[in-house]
Amino acid sequence: MAQLDQIMDGLHRISTLVDPPGITFNQFVIKDEKTMLVHTGAASLFPRVVENMRQVVDVSALSYVFISHFEADECGSLAFLLALNHNIIPVAPGPTARHLAGFGIHSKPMTVKEGDELVLGRRRLQFINYPSEPHLQDGLIAYDTTDKVLFSSDLFTRRGEGAAVVVKGVRSVFSEIPPQAIPVEDRRLKCQEAIKKLDIALIATGHGPVIDLRA
Repeated sequence: MAQLDQIMDGLHRISTLVDPPGITFNQFVIKDEKTMLVHTGAASLFPRVVENMRQVVDVSALSYVFISHFEADECGSLAFLLALNHNIIPVAPGPTARHLAGFGIHSKPMTVKEGDELVLGRRRLQFINYPSEPHLQDGLIAYDTTDKVLFSSDLFTRRGEGAAVVVKGVRSVFSEIPPQAIPVEDRRLKCQEAIKKLDIALIATGHGPVIDLRA
């Protein structure tokens, strides 16, 4: 069963606990002048995700969906979402944008790259390169420079913490990206260094609780 939680004003997390493997699959609703959904969840989760999303925003008011990389839990429900609102613009890195067009899901996604910025209104998202699976294709993670929230996709996954919504963390977590997350060392270190330079208050993980780094 999906759970809806407010993380801060204008930011809600939708999470579904899957046990096993004992982790949550998370989506985030960012409400602003342009409203964004971060990830769609897999197709099997769509009825629960959209039911919870509708508690904070109508699907017709959704402007963007950010897709970190092409994988089922990041964009598996996109076609269902587009059937409800064909004006939604997927925001994705180049390889993912090509997959969306190639599979006939969306013909013209908004392609973004590291260093690009997307203004939603009060909030501004910056994008950081994330060499994600499969095949270490260039994915992206997003950083809200206004509220200092890092939407970290599959980085910093926390397992076994049940339905916990927010947990305290420390900045040393940025030095703990495991090799299995980004197997090529120089690319892992480059991503890690880029993240460490950011002034991050919250890590909005794709799996597990939000990590609060505030004192």
